[in-house]
Amino acid sequence: MVRFYTAISVSLLLLAGIGQQADANDIWSGGSPYAHFGLGLPHDFNATYADGMGLSGVAMHDNRIPSVANPAAWSRAYFSNISGAFEINSYDARFGEGQNSTTRFQTGPFQMVLPVSRERIGVSLSFTPLTSSRYATNNEYVLSESQNNTGEEMRYGLENRGDGGINRIELGVGIRLTNALSVGYAPSLLLGSVNRNQNVFFDDLDYRPVYLTETTHHYGFGNRFGLYYSSQGLFRSRDRATFGATVSLPVNLTSERSLESRINSRDVTIRPTSYYGDGQATFPLEAGAGFSYNFNPYLLVGADVLFQNWSEYTNFEGHSEVFLKDRMKVGLGTQYLAARRGGATIFSRFIYRMGVSYDTGSLQLDGNDIETLTLHAGFGIPSSGTNSSIDINAEYGFRGTEASGLISERIFAVTVSFNLSEIMFFQRRLQ
Repeated sequence: MVRFYTAISVSLLLLAGIGQQADANDIWSGGSPYAHFGLGLPHDFNATYADGMGLSGVAMHDNRIPSVANPAAWSRAYFSNISGAFEINSYDARFGEGQNSTTRFQTGPFQMVLPVSRERIGVSLSFTPLTSSRYATNNEYVLSESQNNTGEEMRYGLENRGDGGINRIELGVGIRLTNALSVGYAPSLLLGSVNRNQNVFFDDLDYRPVYLTETTHHYGFGNRFGLYYSSQGLFRSRDRATFGATVSLPVNLTSERSLESRINSRDVTIRPTSYYGDGQATFPLEAGAGFSYNFNPYLLVGADVLFQNWSEYTNFEGHSEVFLKDRMKVGLGTQYLAARRGGATIFSRFIYRMGVSYDTGSLQLDGNDIETLTLHAGFGIPSSGTNSSIDINAEYGFRGTEASGLISERIFAVTVSFNLSEIMFFQRRLQ
């Protein structure tokens, strides 16, 4: 047990060390330039074991590891679970002859699942990032002699930075109706802010820099439903087939926007919320379905699909966005539980995962879909003395295109998750 919690501490220290290095290189606040659009890029991390296979996990369940993927699966809870994840993403962007590299740190989801009635009724409380709008771009331009008062050409730089996104705080319940069928429902609060910073710097000291920050706050209430069906002995005595599906209804977000500028080292509000007025954005409908099959207690394969109706998104002004389209993501992956079989070597104590995913993306720019193809791999480290574990997942992918002057990206991400799983509220009997 001591070794397990020591491993958690070491993992967090490694993440902190990477974070300090990134900050020193002034790339910490960076991210994908495609996160500039709408509410940001979707964040699909739902379960540590599913992430290593490129799946959402809607048709999977592990008693030792909680998942926000499907509310119905919480009905199968046997242990009390607490989990948290820390993620580092590296982006290598290419555009024509230019190249830029940035790194982003992100946390979540964090979740607690408690069995009210063991393997019958389970409740979940979670905090989950849904979108991320973090990015950083820098461009240089030239003002001709006729466009300024210096009598010669003048160079200036335009820096655009963004941060924020939409998060979900959710409390839900899963109920097992029969041995095979479970349903779930989860109301939630969606909230967050999207900040757009634009700074202009001139190479002539007679021209002062310009700083502008536009902040939009959002909040709204959502509803999510889940279905989970599991059957054993489909083709052989020790196999198990599982089907899962979820639907998240559209959410009307109440929005407030303000505009500030920095003058003499002070932030001054130049357009308050009363000037902009209140707006109302729409977070789109989301639906997912999946299938997984356990050949035996050690080997699993799974596939799932995710759909988001971003073409129906409306912005702060209540208008649709021409650059948004419906999104579909499909994944295929496998998991091998070597730790369940046992063995004499250190490699026989892990859980191995791998998979691939394809994402059509929610953006269409100049007639080009901003697609993403990603390879996934990971392994779990179960605790020898408890049901807890640490999961380490990595992914490498390609997003976008250089056609029409757009940006192509290579993406590398590492996620470290801790999962604490114990039997709680259970009175032991002494023989």
